[in-house]
Amino acid sequence: MGSLARSLGLSSGYFDDSFRHGLSTLRLIRYPPRSAADLAAVADPGVWVEPHTMDRHLVGAPHTDSGFVTLLAQDGVAGLQARSRDGDWIDVPPLEGTLVVNFGQVLEQWSAGRIRATEHRVLGERVERYSIPFFYEARADATIAPLPIDAPDKFAPFPYGDFLWKRMTSFVEFRGMEGERNVAAH
Repeated sequence: MGSLARSLGLSSGYFDDSFRHGLSTLRLIRYPPRSAADLAAVADPGVWVEPHTMDRHLVGAPHTDSGFVTLLAQDGVAGLQARSRDGDWIDVPPLEGTLVVNFGQVLEQWSAGRIRATEHRVLGERVERYSIPFFYEARADATIAPLPIDAPDKFAPFPYGDFLWKRMTSFVEFRGMEGERNVAAH
């Protein structure tokens, strides 16, 4: 975040307080292979990346991460793609000893679009794939407000936790929990 702050013309410690005792998480994601029979039964044509072939299919729909910065370790199995500025999907090869860096939606908003969220997706390759993302996140009570280099009315300030909770409860594994944050806060 220090490098990003400097790139925006801010002091290197500008974001530090927002991330002290943050909500960062580390996950292990497994993308199991799908059998030919499973793939043949897929009715949604939006799953297929290349028409008339079962070799390239979506296992992770196109999306941007919600937060700030994601560092991603890949296991050596191809499949990750990022959308380029011209709209094409490009492979992000799994190179030994490297991390992929994705920027998130809140960082894009906080930087007034100067830093764009990285749209990405994952394709199935008929073999098991693992990835390990580290989601670098601010404190729940950190206020996200326009930067001092922007007009103060660029957007309405908001607590990061409110944004994250709304985003999380849109995921299938958290459906039905939308009201729980308010209940727990009282």
